[in-house]
Amino acid sequence: MNSDILREIMNHHTKKKILHHWNKLRGVPIEWDLSSYQKTLAQINAYDLENTSDSKLKRTSARLIEQARLGVPLDVLLVEAFALARETAWRTIGLRPFDVQVVAGIVMHQGKLAEMNTGEGKTLAAVLPAYLNALSGKGVHIHTFNDYLARRDASWMEPIYTFLGLSVGCTQEGMSHSERKKAYAADITYSTAKEAGFDYLRDHLCYDPENLVHRDFNFVIVDEADSILIDEARIPLVIAGSTGLPKAEPGNLAQIAKSLKEDIDFESDEGKRNIYLTHSGLKKIEKILGCKNLHAPENLDLLTKVECLTHSILAVFPS
Repeated sequence: MNSDILREIMNHHTKKKILHHWNKLRGVPIEWDLSSYQKTLAQINAYDLENTSDSKLKRTSARLIEQARLGVPLDVLLVEAFALARETAWRTIGLRPFDVQVVAGIVMHQGKLAEMNTGEGKTLAAVLPAYLNALSGKGVHIHTFNDYLARRDASWMEPIYTFLGLSVGCTQEGMSHSERKKAYAADITYSTAKEAGFDYLRDHLCYDPENLVHRDFNFVIVDEADSILIDEARIPLVIAGSTGLPKAEPGNLAQIAKSLKEDIDFESDEGKRNIYLTHSGLKKIEKILGCKNLHAPENLDLLTKVECLTHSILAVFPS
């Protein structure tokens, strides 16, 4: 190698290390120097599973699952789990994660953001930490940018997880409640952040635990994190729907208001600026509308409309 090129490479790595340490002193969390991951990477590379039979690989995965569910820390299982998932990927879908993808997997397992260029294999890199964190049986979400990517990635990577004894689910827009619940019950669930977010909001409207689709959250990998956590985060998720109010047209409400008798069904203050429904008036309205309690939270909008209409009629047609 040309000495000038070698010197330039050395200068480049030196600059990256200096920048890394300078950023640490300044409190900037960006890691330019990845040498701290080299030891773990070397241990993963040292696992030679090439001549191991499929059945033995599956038994190894079953053992890791058992250990994780007995409480063995995932960091203790990381090296063997990553090596196993790497070999399985090669046997099932013909792709073997490169070292850079393995390092990205370690970074994601640690809860950090891994910046990877287009074409560096983010989808495959995510399989390694997803497998490791799914060993506990508590579930892993992989959030992608749109339904197509969620469906594609789930279908593409499913043979790896299935070989290793784990189940895969995928949520899509328009799915039924039972389909969503089944997808979230899988060991690894591919979904868009929007779908998972709306399901979370819908779960908070449930009165019966049986109707919940999500289970307790454990670990999530976010693909296209800049788009999802920054761009998409600017758009709030809002659920709009029926409040369960009794059906009442404005015209009918006006007729009800006109039928109310002052001093019997309602009372007003001295200047007739405010009206107050009496017990008789409340019972009359509740009977006409077929609602049990006009002061119930779900009926407050109706109560307000009737009071406003009664006040307006009183102002136009004073007794």
